[in-house]
Amino acid sequence: MNKKKFIVVEGIDGSGKSTICHYIMKLFNNLNIKNVIRTHEPGGTPIAEKLRNIIKFSKGENFSYKTELLLIYAARLQLLDNVIRKNIDNNWILSDRYDLSTFAYQIGGRNINKKIILFLQNFINNNIKPNITIYLDVNPIISLQRRKFKTYDRIEKESINFFSRVRNYYLKIANKSKTIKIVNANNNLKNVKLSVKKIIYKLISP
Repeated sequence: MNKKKFIVVEGIDGSGKSTICHYIMKLFNNLNIKNVIRTHEPGGTPIAEKLRNIIKFSKGENFSYKTELLLIYAARLQLLDNVIRKNIDNNWILSDRYDLSTFAYQIGGRNINKKIILFLQNFINNNIKPNITIYLDVNPIISLQRRKFKTYDRIEKESINFFSRVRNYYLKIANKSKTIKIVNANNNLKNVKLSVKKIIYKLISP
């Protein structure tokens, strides 16, 4: 078996990330691979979860994009230092979102200057990169239809135009990267899972 790997699942809200992360865990279990740590962003540690709650559900006060960005990086630093760095040498890591989300949502969606993002990346010493990122690409209109029966958090309440900008930035980066695999998440779940299964099996094959 190859050395343990870091896998990230990305996509806009409603793309099916949680479902696919659960499916990947099932694939690992079927292959009798037990040393897998599943996490998510923002969150993954007690402090990071508190920051997640602030980011997603704060009300009654003006919440600037700069505040959102800094809280995201604070949560990421907690996850890096307390989960990922400590476990990546001996375990598989599976994360629902990672730093690609920040680029897509904060640069593409919020129009924050890329130099600020890169500065913060350097500041928290984020030198751990995924071996593979599975990007679930979905039309924002379809993602909205999938989310219509749930209670929206602060970010999920953004406009279709916002999510279109986020998606476009995801694709801009994904189309230039060899480690980002684009999966058509507009397809039915069976086909999405089949595509993901091929990616995972290729990654873990000796």
